Amino acid sequence: MTSIKQSTGFLTVRTARSMKKMLDARLSEFGVTSSQHTVLSTLAENDGLSLSEIGKRIYLDKPAITGLADRLEKDGLVERRRTSEDRRVIRLYLTEKGQNLLQRFEKIATEVDRELVQVLSSSELNKFREMLNRIWLSANMEPDNEL
Repeated sequence: MTSIKQSTGFLTVRTARSMKKMLDARLSEFGVTSSQHTVLSTLAENDGLSLSEIGKRIYLDKPAITGLADRLEKDGLVERRRTSEDRRVIRLYLTEKGQNLLQRFEKIATEVDRELVQVLSSSELNKFREMLNRIWLSANMEPDNEL
């Protein structure tokens, strides 16, 4: 057996954390974290999602999403609205400030990603992303299902 430091899971998590740290450093000038950026980007694609829908899309639990929403609302980047159909459901909407700020730092997120993967050729990057998706699908399959 290989050491934990050579396991695929460890290497993936280590890489993801390093990438997140670099993006957090670059977004700090806007007072936004990479996790908050992910929520804002998700809302830019589909504004008015419920907290649970956002959590499902970005793979975070309810307490984490609630904390992110609290901070984004406090900073005036999103607003919460209850639905008329079910007052228990809270939806998040980008504010004008949130939309404007997202446009400013969306380019930074793209640049950071590009900088970090520049060590790979275009074909290697495509293959790497394909392999990561295959591993993710395998990890999220029901035990009796097959690819």
